[in-house]
Amino acid sequence: MSVVTTKIATVEIRDLAHGGAGVGKALDGDDARVWFVDGALPGERVRASLDAEHKSWLRGHTLEVLEPSPARVAPPCPLADRCGGCTWQHVDAAAQAQLKADIVANQLRKLPAPTPVAVPSPSALGYRRRARVHYQRDPGREGEGFALGFYGQRSHEIVDADRCPVLDPALDWAVQQVRAWARWLPESGSVHGLSNGAEVVLGLPGVRPTPELEAAIRAVIEASAPAEGSDSSPSGPSLVGVQLRAGRARVGVGRTWLELDGDGPTPPVSQGPFTFSQAQAAQNAALVAHVVEMAAPADRRVLELHAGVGNFSRALARSAKRVWTVDGDREAVANLQRTVERWGLPINAKRGQAEKLLAKLAGGGRHYDVVVCDPPRAGIGAQAARDLAAVARERIVYVSCDPATLARDLSHLAGPDAAFELVDLRVFDMMPMTAEVEVVATLVRRGQQHGAG
Repeated sequence: MSVVTTKIATVEIRDLAHGGAGVGKALDGDDARVWFVDGALPGERVRASLDAEHKSWLRGHTLEVLEPSPARVAPPCPLADRCGGCTWQHVDAAAQAQLKADIVANQLRKLPAPTPVAVPSPSALGYRRRARVHYQRDPGREGEGFALGFYGQRSHEIVDADRCPVLDPALDWAVQQVRAWARWLPESGSVHGLSNGAEVVLGLPGVRPTPELEAAIRAVIEASAPAEGSDSSPSGPSLVGVQLRAGRARVGVGRTWLELDGDGPTPPVSQGPFTFSQAQAAQNAALVAHVVEMAAPADRRVLELHAGVGNFSRALARSAKRVWTVDGDREAVANLQRTVERWGLPINAKRGQAEKLLAKLAGGGRHYDVVVCDPPRAGIGAQAARDLAAVARERIVYVSCDPATLARDLSHLAGPDAAFELVDLRVFDMMPMTAEVEVVATLVRRGQQHGAG
């Protein structure tokens, strides 16, 4: 692949690719290669600048919109033309969920699959409770030259932002407090943040503790805490703790965990800033409810792969005979084990590689009634998918954040001659203003009832 920066073409956009780029053909010249154009929407004609080319395709970005789509709107953030944190701010929030469902349908077009059902986000702004932002400082300029924000579009240059409209307001406030600690930070690094809507914990990787930094952090914690002797919540956001990590050293200043996602009979999970959680609380609740409904775990043996801190495990355990979970992240597994012990849940949480476990189970003829799978973007791969089909007795619920690898894995699980069939597809708009996609695919063994329960 070669990189070119001078070619400009008029492109008619017909579709959207995985990742959110517009897909189309140039109207000028005789180059028949497919264009992938960032910032373009189906039905539009745009002037595109070429960024990279391949023998069968071209990649570029939108310079000018000649004929706009009805779904195009003015971005709500003034930094949208530079910041790479939210690449879909030009898309009407009401249209984003269906566009994502269309992307999934296009990726799965070669499979016998139902039409994906779009689940819109209840909020388009101020929803993001988890984020990682970056910083860069100029040590030669005291009090100045500190950039804090997301990377820019098509670059690793940080776009400095004193506020972010997609972040939960409490998280947005807490992240900005890092500016006051700049003198004690490395020249560059990142900030991991997690919020429950009122309280925030931050994580600073690669940062060694010093008395001055710890004192500055405690000053913010104390200033934002509720008044002493008060049982009420603070009137504004509260930073409750910061975890500093440098090599193997870990130092917590204040409380470095929050309780998240407890809902009636489902107990919360205790989580810090360095383990994965879904970016939005409200939409995650809908996601968990749907996964449990599709898994139909009542009185069944459930295996959960890539379980993390137990986002689905705790809800599945409410009615399952027992839930066996595996994940490769040591900290996430430890968090889930603490939750299990605290609440006495019927969950057996182990650390390990899910794909190796599947191979061992399939080779030994071991079966589980239901398997829930939530892998990272890479998916589980062809062999693990075949092993999964051998291990799952009744149904599989596959949660994916990458429709391309999902399509690959489903081709082995639910192809025309496979043992399972795909009966339900839901696309949750978990991260509005971005092209990120969260898909739940439900599969049942052929010849069984499709309904949950």
